Amino acid sequence: MPRKKKAHQEELLDLFKEPGEFSVSEPESVEEIDELKPQTVSELTERLQHLLRDNFASVFVVGEISNFVRQSSGHYYFSLKDENTQIGAVMFRNANCRLKFMPENGMLVVVRGKVDIYPPNGRYQVICEDMEPCGLGAKQLQLEALKKKLEEEGLTSEDRKRPLPVFPKTVGFVTSASGSVLRDVKNVLFRRFPCRLVFAPALVQGEDAPASIIAAIENCNLYNEQHPDTPIDVLIVGRGGGSMEDLWCFNDEGVARAIAASKIPTVSAVGHETDWTVADLVADLRAPTPSAAAELVVQPMSDWQGTVLDLSERLNDAVIEGLDDRCESVMALLKHYALREPTHIVETLMQKVDDLDMRFKREMDVKLERYDSKLKNYKSVLEAIGPLAVLKRGYAILEDEAGEAITSAEALKKKARFSVEMSDGSVKAKVLDEQ
Repeated sequence: MPRKKKAHQEELLDLFKEPGEFSVSEPESVEEIDELKPQTVSELTERLQHLLRDNFASVFVVGEISNFVRQSSGHYYFSLKDENTQIGAVMFRNANCRLKFMPENGMLVVVRGKVDIYPPNGRYQVICEDMEPCGLGAKQLQLEALKKKLEEEGLTSEDRKRPLPVFPKTVGFVTSASGSVLRDVKNVLFRRFPCRLVFAPALVQGEDAPASIIAAIENCNLYNEQHPDTPIDVLIVGRGGGSMEDLWCFNDEGVARAIAASKIPTVSAVGHETDWTVADLVADLRAPTPSAAAELVVQPMSDWQGTVLDLSERLNDAVIEGLDDRCESVMALLKHYALREPTHIVETLMQKVDDLDMRFKREMDVKLERYDSKLKNYKSVLEAIGPLAVLKRGYAILEDEAGEAITSAEALKKKARFSVEMSDGSVKAKVLDEQ
């Protein structure tokens, strides 16, 4: 029994032993092992925690971020993984506040920190004190910067995106000449609707892929200039699935600008379901795969045939219904009183005109009598207060040669001529003497 205990202890200690970093003192005898008392889970966890803290106080770990969670407290919880293993990690708020980027799932990072055990579940984890992006992580930062740049220029705006033609006669396809993608797209297009396919071969992986894709897009636009009678109506740019590194050429700024500048409505069809490339953002439409793009570009002929048949039946029903309504209207008009007794209607209207004429004359006579009475009253008032009534009472009005009234004796000079206006006429007079 003591030997089993010793072997078990040696196996446990070897799990945390790093050659050249620290050593473990072993019991010198079996009797010393027997004196060891059983430990609780908490005690064992505490011992392991001390071992880790003492011997892994500063570590550098390279891994890909996954299961990233940002708590309301500000702390970051995530896992670091490689192809075979993953380890839990935490970065507390006082440390992550110094980061110049936001960690995301899929980033490859280098973290500096210490290894510790979280006692409630006994799981060991890395407590991160610093973090730097590397590899794909650095690319991710570049990608976010490019997305922001294109967004600020309005190239990702929904307002600038064009609708696809309803009945494309010619479909262009930029992809690799190798592989089954081209064959799959052909099968989908030709099975759904009769159209032409213009294939523009391009590299879709590797360092030379961006320049090849750009040239293929430009060649398709040049094709439209050279073939105005049979132009490419819609362009599909894409490839089959692959890793993020394989698809990275579709995050190239030049490719994005070539798609945005294309005069042909463009569908981005990079073979991935969840992650969006820059090409997806600037294209007029995004499809998860090239085959799905072909389905979006052309509708099945059977659908259109059904639609045409349905519209034909609806049009026929509408015409028949409209004719029935018009026939009913005509029959109602034929039965109308105006068509059966037109003379009586005219005579009735003539009588109404006569009635209106008589009413007009009566109202005019009444108004004229009212206005005549008012005029006579105004005339009586004027005659009563007018100057002629005063003259009839023995008064006269003196006027000079200019016809102005003379109102004072001073205004009459010797030998001055004036006229005297009386009720029945006027006489000329002259001043003989001046007092």
